[in-house]
Amino acid sequence: MSEASRMNSELLRLAFEASPAAMFMVDPEGVIELANEQCEQIFGYAPGDMNGLRVERLVPAGIRGKHRHLREEYGEAPSKRQMGAGRDLRAIRRDGSEFPVEIGLTPVATPEGMRVVGFAIDISARLESEARLKHSLAELERANESLSRFAYVASHDIQEPLRKIAAFGDILRAATAQGNVEEMRYAAEVMTASAQRARVLVADLLSLARSLNNAYRLETFSLRETVTFVLETFSHVIQEQGAQVECSGEDFRVDGDLSQTAQMVQNLVSNALKYHKPGEPPRIRIKLAPGDAEHRLSVEDDGIGFASAQSDEIFEPFRRLHRNADIPGSGIGLAICKTTAARHGWRISAASTPTVGSTFEIVFPRKGA
Repeated sequence: MSEASRMNSELLRLAFEASPAAMFMVDPEGVIELANEQCEQIFGYAPGDMNGLRVERLVPAGIRGKHRHLREEYGEAPSKRQMGAGRDLRAIRRDGSEFPVEIGLTPVATPEGMRVVGFAIDISARLESEARLKHSLAELERANESLSRFAYVASHDIQEPLRKIAAFGDILRAATAQGNVEEMRYAAEVMTASAQRARVLVADLLSLARSLNNAYRLETFSLRETVTFVLETFSHVIQEQGAQVECSGEDFRVDGDLSQTAQMVQNLVSNALKYHKPGEPPRIRIKLAPGDAEHRLSVEDDGIGFASAQSDEIFEPFRRLHRNADIPGSGIGLAICKTTAARHGWRISAASTPTVGSTFEIVFPRKGA
């Protein structure tokens, strides 16, 4: 080798080692001849251990055959090329773990013949940042949707009791002028009930706003212990109604906000207790079902039920499918359940048959909150 060739080789080696990017050089047979320190670090190899490896060792086993074919095609017409942009290109470390990567390829003429220099970029951090951005955009979209719901509630549900107060205020003044005691008493009762209704609606709106906007305190906890706590909270109601409540299944742990999760379970149990068949005690079955990919919690009852076509509508704020004046509530509990599940990345659904009963199910993906 001439002195000039040796100088060029030394300059190439120094440039490799000085580069802040992961770089490697491959011969026509796909064997790595040179890898810099940064490359060894991201692939998890000790200094010098990558030299002599076939480049296919850096890609997942399932695609090595395809990669070899593509590499041979590239060798027939080498050119500058970027790989992985906009695609799910994966690389594999020495310990077998995979990570997303972008690769740049550049053919280089050397005294020993044509070689390919590769640039590898671990894009794990970038993808995580993009995922966080998508999550934030989804949160913003949900917040905008909630603002629309609030506007609807303000223009309908809350205005209704206010209209009654105004109307019966006029009736009260007229009755006072006439000295009609019965009419005065009736108007005062309607106004008081309407004011109380408006106060409940405002309080429930604030509860929904908190479920949407409050920061969550994430921790890992037992779901069975959470269910037990909720049932203890309802113990006096269960006893008064003579309700039969069963809890079955194996326990599993959940990553989430414990307080909000307990509130969600409490709302489902409260719903099951309220909408039982007249003259019959409530019968509720709570089932825990752990799984490999996801866990499930279901709350079943044999109450009055609702039409299956309303299974999505029932989660809307202040939406009550039953107008029975004997059943208290404003229709906000299930909306809070949906909001809590959505913010955690869980799924909640409802299925029901009129006069047969309802089942509410929450799915907890094991990837966590």
